[in-house]
Amino acid sequence: MEILIASGIGYCFGVQRAVSLAEKAAATYGAICTLGPLIHNQAALARMQNVQAVDSLAAVTGDVVLIRSHGVPPSVFDQAAQRGLTVIDGTCPFVNRAQRLACIWTNAGYQVIIVGNQNHPEVIGLCGWASDRAIVVANAEEAAALPSMPRVAVLAQTTEREENFQAVCRVMAEKATECITKNTICTHTGQAQQATAELARQVDAMVVVGGKNSSNTIKLAQISSAAGIDVYHIEQAAELDCDIVQRYRRVGITAGASTPQHIIEEVVSRMSELEKNCVDVVDCAAETEQAACGCACGCGTNESECENKTEPVALDQSAPVEEAVYEAPAAEAAAETAEAAVEQAETSEEDAFTKEYGDMKEIRRGARVKGVVVQVKDDELLVDIGGKSEGVLSSAELSADDAKNIHERFHVGDEIDVLILRRENQEGYPVLSKRRVDQDIAWDKMAQLKQEKAIVSGVVTDVVKGGVLVDVGLRGFVPASLVSLGYVENLNTYLGKELQMKIIECDKHSNKLVLSAKAVLRSASKAQKEKTWAEIAVGQTRHGVVRRLTSFGAFVDIGGVDGLLHVSEMAWYRVNHPSDLLKEGDELDVYILGVDAENEKISLGLKQLIPNPWTTAAEKYPEGSEIMAKVMRTTTFGAFLEVEPGVEGLVHISQMANHRVEKTEDVVKPGDVVRVKVLSVDPEAKRMSLSIKAALPAEEEAVEPAAEEVAEEAEVAAEEAPVTNQE
Repeated sequence: MEILIASGIGYCFGVQRAVSLAEKAAATYGAICTLGPLIHNQAALARMQNVQAVDSLAAVTGDVVLIRSHGVPPSVFDQAAQRGLTVIDGTCPFVNRAQRLACIWTNAGYQVIIVGNQNHPEVIGLCGWASDRAIVVANAEEAAALPSMPRVAVLAQTTEREENFQAVCRVMAEKATECITKNTICTHTGQAQQATAELARQVDAMVVVGGKNSSNTIKLAQISSAAGIDVYHIEQAAELDCDIVQRYRRVGITAGASTPQHIIEEVVSRMSELEKNCVDVVDCAAETEQAACGCACGCGTNESECENKTEPVALDQSAPVEEAVYEAPAAEAAAETAEAAVEQAETSEEDAFTKEYGDMKEIRRGARVKGVVVQVKDDELLVDIGGKSEGVLSSAELSADDAKNIHERFHVGDEIDVLILRRENQEGYPVLSKRRVDQDIAWDKMAQLKQEKAIVSGVVTDVVKGGVLVDVGLRGFVPASLVSLGYVENLNTYLGKELQMKIIECDKHSNKLVLSAKAVLRSASKAQKEKTWAEIAVGQTRHGVVRRLTSFGAFVDIGGVDGLLHVSEMAWYRVNHPSDLLKEGDELDVYILGVDAENEKISLGLKQLIPNPWTTAAEKYPEGSEIMAKVMRTTTFGAFLEVEPGVEGLVHISQMANHRVEKTEDVVKPGDVVRVKVLSVDPEAKRMSLSIKAALPAEEEAVEPAAEEVAEEAEVAAEEAPVTNQE
């Protein structure tokens, strides 16, 4: 019989961590309680001293309780705090990640869907982190029976089968308007299930070692059965008998995540021993039968007297007996093969562990490993990296932001990547760094993003000679010529601003990271420009940004294309200079007056978007009404006054006072605000006649000049008056 062992089986990282925490706690406190069985294996539990499993916090004896790898709802932590218990959180990091996701998604308004067994402790805990509002489904059929939902988030019990989880995700993606999924299946579980499935296709029978109530072990048995072979689910080696080694040529062995390595070894050793014992029994029976017969053919006579005189019957090579009939040296060889298989399984286990979590067996300087936070202090973290003692991660080896908010950024049970700076300090603890790992990861990420020509975001932190420095997880440099599409006179205006950039140069060894915001702006501008030219038309109103001012107008960016807003189109009144109304950077809506696609010219207007004040001037300022107006300019024949922006009126020199006025400036000057009386309004000609004299008190009035004189002077004024308003 040939024994084959699945790779990556036995204790998973989470169970191993919980067991280690329990052993350390028992050694520290003398005795502890675990909330529920630490692992689903009675034999392994029996070997743990001073560790007692209880069903509830009320049954805890002493002051210390350990949360097993399955995790618990947050309410359990609150109850433990109320009872004054010291809690050691042994929740598997994979389970802890699923718990955080369930909490985040629930708070974000998603309906959390959990794929798994609703009665399993891990799933019960997950529901608690989802505020007991999660829906648990076992398979795609149960998911299909759910009603349609607007927003769902799907995660899995860490021991769930991959294909079952994906099937549920497909169903929920069709039922929900928005569906997000996260594969929270433990990598160890997935690897063990895959290895078991592959092995089951190569053997005649499978032995599944693990607790009868262990979820992941039951799933391994189900996967093995799917191959159409016989499956034996046992908890310990004593459950095996001779029948299994006699019936099959090749037997595979797999084990659940709660099965310690020594039990797997005992199973392999037991099978080898059974094989040898069964061989002895068969040999003994064959010798007895041949002694009674005296002849190999079994005729009952001595061989010399046998009438058949045929050669001994060759045994069927496929029969179990042939497999069992070995001489002593062959049996020893079988035992050695079994031992080699166990050794190979241990090596595979370590290889898989190292691949997933880094080298946690050997603590060596310079190694980059995964660790689990076991304690958070004000100035340091204690991190379990699988060595004989926890590593020390000081705040100096964290990023400045992480160090400043150490209690908010890190919690017990968090998984982090660290670099081993020293194997041991004076107290015998490994010295770790997270900052250097973060930098390595950031450099690798930048190199990948450069290769993908991706866009990165960063905040300008400093202005230096020739450009600016940006924070993109690393310190990068943006040359002044690559900060914007045009020349930037004052780079200080970019301090604190977030830039979208492309990576121009990334060299980890020389610590050189050069980026360009101009490349992103150019690409965006080109795309926006093409879109604008395709859509723009006369009569549209567009939102724009003032880019540049000149003496004759302003250039406004209306979507990657600059249009000219002439000074004459800015307002219904005379504008001396565009800066009187606008400044660079102003955002405003403009009216499209003309489009010349061939020459790429666009004419813009601003006053078209506001009413022409002359359309309502006659109603607002009827003849005979008195108003206040501002003197804008003076002439030899009178003064022009602003009634409101866009509406000006003329006060003829003859209407300035109750006496003859030789010079306009003798009565008014620009900037004066005076009371006037409206004599006439002509909206079409955009003219208004005003009188200061008519608005004076009655006692100040004097003899009016001859009518002929007034008419003559008014006619002269009208002929000499310049056009003061634009259409």
